[in-house]
Amino acid sequence: MSGPSLLEISGATVAYGQVTALQGVSLTVGTGEVVALVGSNGAGKTTLMKAVVGLLSLAGGDLRLKGESLARVATHQRARRGVGYSPEGRRVFPGLSVRENLEVASLDGARQTADLIQRVYSIFPALLQKERALGWTLSGGQQQMLAIGRALMLRPTLLLLDEPSLGLSPKLTDEVLQHIPKLVADGTAVLIAEQNMLKALEIADRAYVLRNGRIVQEGPAAALKADPSVRDAFLGGR
Repeated sequence: MSGPSLLEISGATVAYGQVTALQGVSLTVGTGEVVALVGSNGAGKTTLMKAVVGLLSLAGGDLRLKGESLARVATHQRARRGVGYSPEGRRVFPGLSVRENLEVASLDGARQTADLIQRVYSIFPALLQKERALGWTLSGGQQQMLAIGRALMLRPTLLLLDEPSLGLSPKLTDEVLQHIPKLVADGTAVLIAEQNMLKALEIADRAYVLRNGRIVQEGPAAALKADPSVRDAFLGGR
């Protein structure tokens, strides 16, 4: 971990009725690092993301941000405490322009909002070029950048990215993910859930492998990428 612990998840358990989707999951995200949560479809990645944001309740365990429990904190209060969320599927406002999509996400005054938008444009220059374009006219990659940029308008200390490469071509995936390290350099820690394990491990500092709702491996991203058992299971042995 490259900095003090920002997010601590300990023994997190989430159930949908009689079905346990997460069982005793523990992980940390430190200040100034990108942590990847990788696993196949249905492994529980989105469930964990929604639990951190507060869209799902824990049946057991705890979530702590900067040492304070989030277990009884409402979703909107978690956002105010510094938890940003870019959900699976992008979900931009199709009838609003790029700038309007960013403006509606801000809780600040006009001047601060304008400054935040410029920060987003500095991270994703393609959005500045499309500032007046409506959301529905953007490419999939540009929509994903806009979804991430919208999450950044709340000035999060922790940004959760759920499957940012979903539905994107390899070229557009690279175009989106290459910007993620810039967020850390700008002071935002990132927890990224990705089915595309190879791409996630290329940009992450550390990673956790999730299978059937449990963490089965963890460690430095480079070490997991080189681990034959991980490569055979998720990368086809390449």
